[in-house]
Amino acid sequence: MLGVGRSALLKQRALEIGFDLVGVAPLAAWRDLEFSRKWVEQGFGGEMRYLENPKRQDPRRLLPSVRSVICVGLIYNTDYPYSTEAVGSTQKAVGSEQQPIDTRPSPSGRGQPPASRGTGEGDEARFSNSDFRISRTAEPRAWISRYAWRRDYHEVMRPMLEEFCAAIETEAPGTETRAYVDTGPIVERAFARYSGIGWMGKNTCLINQEKGSWFFLGVLLSSLEVEPDFPAPDRCGTCTRCLEACPTGALVEPYVMDATRCISYFTVELKGSIPAEFRAAIGANVFGCDICQDVCPWNTKGRSQESEARSQESDFQPRRVKIKADAVFEAPIQNPKSQIQNPPAPGTQHPAPSTFSLFAPPLHALASITEADFPRIFRHSPIKRAKYRGWLRNLCVAMGNSGDRKFIPWLEEARHHSDAVVREHAEWALKRLEEIREG
Repeated sequence: MLGVGRSALLKQRALEIGFDLVGVAPLAAWRDLEFSRKWVEQGFGGEMRYLENPKRQDPRRLLPSVRSVICVGLIYNTDYPYSTEAVGSTQKAVGSEQQPIDTRPSPSGRGQPPASRGTGEGDEARFSNSDFRISRTAEPRAWISRYAWRRDYHEVMRPMLEEFCAAIETEAPGTETRAYVDTGPIVERAFARYSGIGWMGKNTCLINQEKGSWFFLGVLLSSLEVEPDFPAPDRCGTCTRCLEACPTGALVEPYVMDATRCISYFTVELKGSIPAEFRAAIGANVFGCDICQDVCPWNTKGRSQESEARSQESDFQPRRVKIKADAVFEAPIQNPKSQIQNPPAPGTQHPAPSTFSLFAPPLHALASITEADFPRIFRHSPIKRAKYRGWLRNLCVAMGNSGDRKFIPWLEEARHHSDAVVREHAEWALKRLEEIREG
């Protein structure tokens, strides 16, 4: 068995490479792997057929000589406001006093997100970042998941993991390694939980006591036997904020997420039509969703009366979560200095705006991106995964939910799009705008 000294040396090397978390898991994550298998068998994975790969049940099918699993985390959080503060809400805007969230169940028995609350400052909410000032009525905004604001994490973490593999092979010549960044048949979260870098939250995200849940996972299989760490204790306590805040009820019970009800699944993974019964609940989300992490007390941005109350009912100790502003994560589109007022119809040749941010971007600006622009703008972004057709579909839903009738000309053009899915969602959005107007 490799001594603790070399284990500490490898961990130190991972931190020097740039990872924020590192832990070692044994191969015996069988309980979590079995849970993952049954979850897929129950149909919770939807159309994500790659989750059915039998190799996911045993890392020895990927590297027969594997004796340890080294898990790393890379923080992607920023100091920008959360989606619940920016585009609609379970909390007041930044700068105003936070109010407790109503956690009572709805009459149906399923937790409901609380009603939106105003800022007390008119239509405009000002945020701590001076570059951004969001007007909820004058300029409808979209939400892109926090992890997608910068360069694709696969492109960032892969070279770091390869460097880590090289360091291990230098330390122990002859060692075999395999590295994965959400790109292979391995259940990263199962091993990461056993490695001690975080516990599985009720929202199914891995949560670290000191750093919250805003981090990417990487896994390195090694033939080197390394002293394993202990799993982190579950510190969610009695808190159920994530379950109650999910607009679509995707968290069907603590620690169980039904992807076929999840906004991230709808806007990223699903290739066809979004089920009509969930479209209104998607709100302004056009790529991914952050709500269940935004409301998590372990991702708190500071101490409040609410977090004090939460600390009485769980192991939660309020702290400011880790923020990382690393130059390697360069946004594919820079900060906004201008806004597009009259977006062209889908497919129309019109230069895409070059100056808007992926933080709460104006819907008009996103609608300006043509099919030719899309792969160029997002070639180094996770957003490319949605494909242009999915992008238009998602924009239709956000436009319909915005209640803003100036999107009608764009949607009228989209209802004649060559793709049936885009046409269907444009029709729905036009009807949704009428429903909102009629109250």
